[in-house]
Amino acid sequence: MRGRHAKKSTRASHAMSSDTELSFTSEQVEAFWSSVASHEYDAAHEHLRGTHVQRFAISVPRLSLPPDGKLLNIWSRQGEAIPFIRGRFPHAELVNAESSRVRLRQARARFPDETFIATDLQSIDRPDGAFDAILSLEMLEHSPSPNRILTEMLRVLTPGGQLVLTCPSAVSELHLWFADRFLGNHGEGPHRFASTRTVKSMLKRTGFELVAHRATLFIPGELGAAMQKLNRVCEWLFQWFPINELGIRQLFDARKPHEREGTTGAHSPGARDSEGPNDA
Repeated sequence: MRGRHAKKSTRASHAMSSDTELSFTSEQVEAFWSSVASHEYDAAHEHLRGTHVQRFAISVPRLSLPPDGKLLNIWSRQGEAIPFIRGRFPHAELVNAESSRVRLRQARARFPDETFIATDLQSIDRPDGAFDAILSLEMLEHSPSPNRILTEMLRVLTPGGQLVLTCPSAVSELHLWFADRFLGNHGEGPHRFASTRTVKSMLKRTGFELVAHRATLFIPGELGAAMQKLNRVCEWLFQWFPINELGIRQLFDARKPHEREGTTGAHSPGARDSEGPNDA
């Protein structure tokens, strides 16, 4: 069992040439997620449902979208976010982007009326300014080039468009190790969990304006109702101290700046980088 998970969870031991170019390929990412899509993915999320569903519960309500607006969901996996999105935006023009051929096929079967496209997690096959908002849940750490995919997301957003992004913090490797061995997790395949400081730096360098950052899920969602009450206390308390890196899931709410005369969409010096006075 341990050897199987060790093989499946290719961790941050991947050497990096820089903060934004990783040593694994899109083909390796696709191969891993297609390999677990048939049975292990759904089975693992039955064991880890609280942690899995929490990403939708905290991210979709943050989206600000006109009733008939255009939304990109990248990457969309097997379509798990779609019911949450449709519950809030039933008439939005939704495009779901996924890298795994198997998961694309499964999602199309589950949601035949929805639109799905393939992505290599480095490029987006849509024109400039195609979307009013982007939902990106636990994708950035699997992109072979986080800077490139962030640049692509900025490109396909309209000026003033919103990016709601979640990703694990760097310390989440410990939680992943525990989940792989004791909670029946499917592993994460090729990835690199970046620190919140690194993610903020990449967002700024790409041209996004950070509106808010929230550290969440200090305690895994499978440990009972009492522990979840403690989790909410931790979320409230830790936002006021420079230890929110301990949150298993980090949420970033960013905007593509409106174009200004003589500018090219640089990061606004007035952007609020956190919902509390301190940040990791």
